[in-house]
Amino acid sequence: MPHSISLRWNSNCNPTCRHYLHHHRNVAHHTHHTFHMSKPDSAAERAANFEPSDMSAGASALSGAIGGAVANLAVFPLDLVTTRLQVQKGYLDEDDQYKSLLDAFTKIVKNEGIFALYDGAFQDTISTMVSAFFYFFAYDFLRNNRLKMKRLPNGRLPKTLGIAEELLVGSLAGIFCRFITSPLGNIVTRQQTAALVQKSNRATPEAAAHASEKKYGHVITGVNPEVPPVTPTTVETPSAVQIAKDIYKEKGITGFWTGYKATVVLSINPSLTYYFFQALKANLIPYKRRDNPTGGELFLYSALAKSLAGLITYPYILAKTRLQVKSDSGSNKAKSASQMVVDTIKKEGVLGLWEGCQGQILKGFFSQGITMLIKDKIARLLIYIYFLLVR
Repeated sequence: MPHSISLRWNSNCNPTCRHYLHHHRNVAHHTHHTFHMSKPDSAAERAANFEPSDMSAGASALSGAIGGAVANLAVFPLDLVTTRLQVQKGYLDEDDQYKSLLDAFTKIVKNEGIFALYDGAFQDTISTMVSAFFYFFAYDFLRNNRLKMKRLPNGRLPKTLGIAEELLVGSLAGIFCRFITSPLGNIVTRQQTAALVQKSNRATPEAAAHASEKKYGHVITGVNPEVPPVTPTTVETPSAVQIAKDIYKEKGITGFWTGYKATVVLSINPSLTYYFFQALKANLIPYKRRDNPTGGELFLYSALAKSLAGLITYPYILAKTRLQVKSDSGSNKAKSASQMVVDTIKKEGVLGLWEGCQGQILKGFFSQGITMLIKDKIARLLIYIYFLLVR
């Protein structure tokens, strides 16, 4: 069998791991020897001595993409509600605004139907899979090559990079993957907020005048019964194709990368997440099993790390979302995330920069925890399949 397997030979893997790999090569290439050989261990036993950290960038990217997709579907309703909480002040009257996460869930289901919680879920899941794949691939590729450049005098590779290098590698990987997925991200954000925009348009005097003039031939002042409230039957979620056409019409091809400059700043988010995760492991997990945490530890520490990183970078997350949503005039007054941050402080105060952060933190907590837990399980499954095929 050709050895074009996605697991790589890692000079830094433990002696037991190297023993199994050497054993496999001897079996594969020297089966013509007549001397007695002991029966090789089972695939499960060999896989148990091979850690996910010893996998190639491609295999790590695949497991990360699957984990990201499952996590995204699990938390998507929370993501949609969080997005609406972030932008509602620009589209809803104070009386109509969501008061909390629970209030938002209740009103969306009541006014738009249960399936409204998944507006844009398909496109967002595809975006998440692509983003996770390219992030983990780029991160592992850059990190492993940097580790090779810092090979120790004894020929072994160092376990980790310095803090600054870890943050830089994570940031570069984040910038790269977000550039690829930014168009889909803009489309999903507009799908998630389409109902708010429609309700805002129906509530304007211009909309009321247009409806009454169309019905009666002249404008009727006061409350206009011809402008219906947003209900499950009146909300029309535009298709991804229609939104793409709208974005191109409003802003041209560069409109698909609206908010991307903010992504450059937000690229530090995964780096901070990784740093906090490593710090939590170093302080809370015994050294002997630090590289092999339990499923519960992996979920909890990944989730806590993402929450801390999200809390720090949230103002720019909020600014990016508000830039991406369609405004009444077809374009936002703010032209950059930095300007949006300044405008938010002027209108809502400093605390306004954390509008809707509860949902973002909860989403990050569960999403990251689920992603890393499933990524680890998928990675171990791939390792098992590898040893099962080469026995």
